[in-house]
Amino acid sequence: MEIKYLKHNQIVKQKWDSTIENAKNGLVYALSWYLDIVSPNWDALVVGDYEIVMPLTFKTKYGIKYLYQPVFTQHLGIFSIEEITVKQVESFVNKIAENYKFVDIQLNSANPVLNNKFFELRDTQIVDISKLYNEIFSNYSKSLKINLQKVFDSELIINSIGNSSDFIKLMRKMFDTKKVDGICLNDYKNLEKIINTSYNKNLGQFYFGYLNEELCAAAFFLKWNNRTILFTALNGKGREVGAMFGIIDRYILENAGRNLILDFAGSNITGVKYRNLGFGAKNITYYAFKLNNLPIPFKWYKS
Repeated sequence: MEIKYLKHNQIVKQKWDSTIENAKNGLVYALSWYLDIVSPNWDALVVGDYEIVMPLTFKTKYGIKYLYQPVFTQHLGIFSIEEITVKQVESFVNKIAENYKFVDIQLNSANPVLNNKFFELRDTQIVDISKLYNEIFSNYSKSLKINLQKVFDSELIINSIGNSSDFIKLMRKMFDTKKVDGICLNDYKNLEKIINTSYNKNLGQFYFGYLNEELCAAAFFLKWNNRTILFTALNGKGREVGAMFGIIDRYILENAGRNLILDFAGSNITGVKYRNLGFGAKNITYYAFKLNNLPIPFKWYKS
């Protein structure tokens, strides 16, 4: 299997997007417009006439190019119309190692893991909402049902009144309060571009939660093919009344019976994982691939 390394200007994006759209493991994160936002000038590894592809999201530091996982992009990795094999993953990993000394990326759940120390297990959760709402609701956990009653008692108003700026402001406050590292101003600008682009493409939907006319929670649901990815924002009041439980439940109620997977886009965090599983979600594993072959003076880790 010959793997070609393509520079950004060599990539035929129409062919690229066709592969992602038809791949068994296609994800919106891997579409060219999404990659153009989170990692301008991304390169790629390609087999044949785009039968198997892998985006290479890179940055440069101290004159050294390295691979990184863009913020708000949970998975990338290898995409193919056919099932991906361990041997193919090994070939792609070897090709990466030929071109990059430092790698910190996340593959998708359809990429089988190699039995070596460079791969780390990650968790994400998804729930199939193609069944009728009553059937989905019957699989909710007892604690979730209690939280939904709490939301109902709070008289939270859930509607679509708001925009991307409102969402980003609330998210920034949330991450600042939690003192989350690794998210910079440019990442928030990128997310706003993702939201606005997908909204203009008819792929996105907002849900906002208000208490006494004050915004306390928001979610953006990015739907592509049969998968909807969840982005959330919440403040202290929203957390106190369990607003996000209500917003997610509202989305499920309004979309139940459609051929859809709701992708919670994580998490490895115990509390968030527990919340997601409460909706009857199942846990899915994927792997991070990390490599550091830099000389000792450059053995930095963070991008």
